[in-house]
Amino acid sequence: MIDREIYSVVLFRDASVPAISKLSVAIATTLLSTVITATQACAVPVTYDFTITVTKGGLAGNTFNGSFSYDDAKLKGKGVEELGITEGLTTCINYLGRTYRETDDTSYPTFPTLRFEDGKIAQLNFWIQQNKRVNWWNLPGWEVKLSEPRMSDSTVPNCQKR
Repeated sequence: MIDREIYSVVLFRDASVPAISKLSVAIATTLLSTVITATQACAVPVTYDFTITVTKGGLAGNTFNGSFSYDDAKLKGKGVEELGITEGLTTCINYLGRTYRETDDTSYPTFPTLRFEDGKIAQLNFWIQQNKRVNWWNLPGWEVKLSEPRMSDSTVPNCQKR
């Protein structure tokens, strides 16, 4: 959401005062632009890195990492909310030696999605297997740890192998 405040500058002169110079008008215009720009809340993508440690099942002992980015201006912070591809969600995961992006989700572009409960991340629904979709996010034996959020000027997640 963008908040804007409108400021007006009234330039006047008394007949006995010399006309305002072009430089003065340029300075006033620049200052006005700066004030308006500074009061706008610009949406900057929020990026999280995550690590998944598998402790049970056939993949026990493996660790996977990834990241996702989203525009938090699209959230109200109350109740259950969900962001997907159409809202600008980008994601990637390093899984078994290969990097997968949101376009690799088996149900793209309907998925992946990122669900929030009262403004807090509850689940990333991102599935790359051909078998039945499973909610792996914090599934028993699949421990997910999130990094601190970081503001980024890019919506492309950092998904380098670590």
